[in-house]
Amino acid sequence: MILNDVKRVAVIGAGTMGAGIALSFARGRFDVTLYDVNSRQIDLGLQRIDKSLSLFTAEGLIEAEQAGLAKRRIVPTTDFVEALRGAQFAIEVVPEDLGLKQALWLEMEKAVGAEAVLTSNTSGLSITAIASVCKIQERVAGMHWFNPPELVPLVEVIKGQKTAQATADLVHDLVKRLGKTPIMVKKDIPGFVGNRLQYALLREALHIVETGAASPQDVDTAVKAGIGFRWSWLGPLETADLGGLDIFHAVSSYLFKDLADDQKPQAFFTELIKSGRLGAKNGSGFYTYAPQDKDEILSRRDRYFARQQQLIAENSKA
Repeated sequence: MILNDVKRVAVIGAGTMGAGIALSFARGRFDVTLYDVNSRQIDLGLQRIDKSLSLFTAEGLIEAEQAGLAKRRIVPTTDFVEALRGAQFAIEVVPEDLGLKQALWLEMEKAVGAEAVLTSNTSGLSITAIASVCKIQERVAGMHWFNPPELVPLVEVIKGQKTAQATADLVHDLVKRLGKTPIMVKKDIPGFVGNRLQYALLREALHIVETGAASPQDVDTAVKAGIGFRWSWLGPLETADLGGLDIFHAVSSYLFKDLADDQKPQAFFTELIKSGRLGAKNGSGFYTYAPQDKDEILSRRDRYFARQQQLIAENSKA
């Protein structure tokens, strides 16, 4: 199969990620079938798509006519076989449970044609393990999106041990056609690239708070107003090149040995969970939240992301 053969895409799972992924394919002018076993979840997914399209229109990312066309390309269904019938490309977006994914993949492979490409939006489970239940593992790859998928550019393309290079290349090119930014993860390592970097930083952030070196607020500010501010434009290796590898090597020689190397979540982090402080979902984590705070924070985040998309697009044309 080549990229131009892909006309219809099946998205299996209509939660936050599935809805955003379905919208991204629809905006890329693909016909999309959005499946979920729960009709209520499909309704919620469609509401989320409407909200995102309203944001895109308000921020000038698309015209109202384009938004309408994108919405009409998405066909919701609770019929699993119908969702996959005629699809040349499918992406599974269900909870991070290996057994659940493997059971679903057994059925997915039966429902699609022999040439269809199958992908998983896992955040870190082994693509090789997920694909192990399939008869044709060469056509299976990882396709890890970041939340919110309709706004965050990065999509990781992950090769399992038996993924054909042609399959990985097709997924990579498909991501580019969607206007997203792909990277190729050549080895099926836990957490891939993005989450390994994210959790390395989280481990150090937790260590700083646990040792009393800085407050949670100041740790977050250090990222948002410092390194995070520049990371949209310069990655860590580019930053080292520009600053001078000799300088970064010299700092590394004394700083690395003092960085956190915990092999399990820190004790105070575990205590937060045990005490029921799960974050914004129940009103208390590192911070406290009023009932309306989470929606307001996410709304501001999405507006910022939309405007950042425009800035990046303008910069790429310069």
